[in-house]
Amino acid sequence: MQTLDYAIIVVYLVMLAVIGLVLARRAGQSADHYFLGGRALPWWSLGASGMASNLDVAGTMTIVTLLYLYGLHGFFIELRGGVVLPIAVFLAFMGKWHRRSAVMTTAEWMLLRFGTGRQGRAARTTAALTYLVITVAMTVFFFTAGGKFLAAFLPFTPLQCTLGMALAAFSYTLVGGLYGVVWTDVFQAGIIGGAAVYVAVVAAGQVSPELLAAWPGAEFNEFLPRLSSPGLAPYGAFGWFLCVWAGKGLLEGLGGSGGSAYMAQRFYAARTDAECMKIGLLWTVLFAFRWPMVLGFALLAIRLGLDGSSPAAAERVLPLVLQSDFFPTGIRGLMVAALLAAAMSTFDSTVNAGASYVVNDLYNPWRPRAGTRELVWAGYASSGLIVGLGLVIALLAGASVLGVWVGIVMLLFPAFLVPFALRWYWARFNGAGFAAGIGAGFAAAVFCHLRPPTGWNEAQLFLAIAAVSLAVSIVTAFLTAPVPTDTLRTFYARVAPFGWWPRDWRRPFQVEHHRDGWRLAAALIWQVLTFLIPMALVLGRWTATALLALPWAALFVYLLGEVRRADSPPPANSSAASPTALHS
Repeated sequence: MQTLDYAIIVVYLVMLAVIGLVLARRAGQSADHYFLGGRALPWWSLGASGMASNLDVAGTMTIVTLLYLYGLHGFFIELRGGVVLPIAVFLAFMGKWHRRSAVMTTAEWMLLRFGTGRQGRAARTTAALTYLVITVAMTVFFFTAGGKFLAAFLPFTPLQCTLGMALAAFSYTLVGGLYGVVWTDVFQAGIIGGAAVYVAVVAAGQVSPELLAAWPGAEFNEFLPRLSSPGLAPYGAFGWFLCVWAGKGLLEGLGGSGGSAYMAQRFYAARTDAECMKIGLLWTVLFAFRWPMVLGFALLAIRLGLDGSSPAAAERVLPLVLQSDFFPTGIRGLMVAALLAAAMSTFDSTVNAGASYVVNDLYNPWRPRAGTRELVWAGYASSGLIVGLGLVIALLAGASVLGVWVGIVMLLFPAFLVPFALRWYWARFNGAGFAAGIGAGFAAAVFCHLRPPTGWNEAQLFLAIAAVSLAVSIVTAFLTAPVPTDTLRTFYARVAPFGWWPRDWRRPFQVEHHRDGWRLAAALIWQVLTFLIPMALVLGRWTATALLALPWAALFVYLLGEVRRADSPPPANSSAASPTALHS
């Protein structure tokens, strides 16, 4: 790192501080402004913010490691989290369901679904605590990777880098709320996109038969994954793992959790159903910048002949590549700033969304008469609490980046995904079943962590924990009182999801529900193709690019047509024009 590189990073940090300070007054108007931007943010800013929030340096290090070790099969391994399949579900219908709910957080949503009685309050508290646990776990993940990454470039220790990153992101998140998060994310998305293009172009210029033959995962470099790959340790039965990973990602979306607090937050802040679809489309397109970038880093690491003998060694290839001659002075500073932007954008979104649950669903019910100023200050304190807990755990754990990620997505996520899904699609499901299912799931996850079953792989652990959560959810729901019919009818009139609901309630929305199903199928395929096509371009596989581009274009035209349909005014005197038609 030279003086110019450091100057670029300083300018980037100053810009973040300026944006946060400029937006501080607007964010402080109310809790709704602080956590949802007053529901007045433009859809394109929410989509760009979503991309920046999902693209973090910790995940980037993880995916580069997987691609370096396992070739293009590394992409399919990251169906478990890095490919973010939930975005397709939100694009298809989950985004509009969240917006129609007209709440601030998913925990508050529990009162709409289960009522304001004991069961509804229990479900709300359980959901808030769940997101608090996941938020702290994700900050541990960010701190673990961010400190190690920055220490390779800056004259500080990993601990000092972690503390500095936490302080910088915490400062502008604290004062700017979601306004600060979104507009700094838009700024950071531009930096990340430019860096991704640079890496992809440089790497594409290095591609040759000799380089591909030297790839540690050379035998797994096909876009169609082998379902049985004995040499792909520890994922030899690849088809089995692929089903579990894809199922996990789809379950995240169908449950409306997205595996993170900030994904749903973007759609709560949207203004119309059509905007929800636009956010999902833009989010997917912009997120596609990640894949040629991570592939490019892996290819440059191969060209440099870096050590890939183990996951621990492969985790170091990203900072080592950035220290090479492929990134001259100035460019190196921009790249470090871009990856720092990736880290900060995910961190700020996670902390702001997590704090919204603490304030809206834990503090405000305890202090129902709290004023606007008190709630905003509670948001400041909650953000500090989350950052402090994550920092302490990260410093004590000292685990590998890949190890922390696998622990989060394959141990913590199955503890709550099933109850989160049942709440949308099963009318008989109640707040007691929701709370008990999540409690049992987390108990199973803790047990598997402390006493891991001998010989079990990550897929078996995921399914076992999810099965415990499912069984307890169903049994408890049948053993306890159902949700009052009036509460269910009010919820359905507002949101109108498909699933096991009374037939006469669903009848006015049959056409909409059928379109939702087709839209989901199209969105899932289109999303995966959107990520694979730029990777094919980097590798110079023109035939594969053409074959993938044809269905991509057809599906994109179809999805744009669905957006236009959602933007059109409903036909006059139509009973299906709006979910609120059921109120009559």
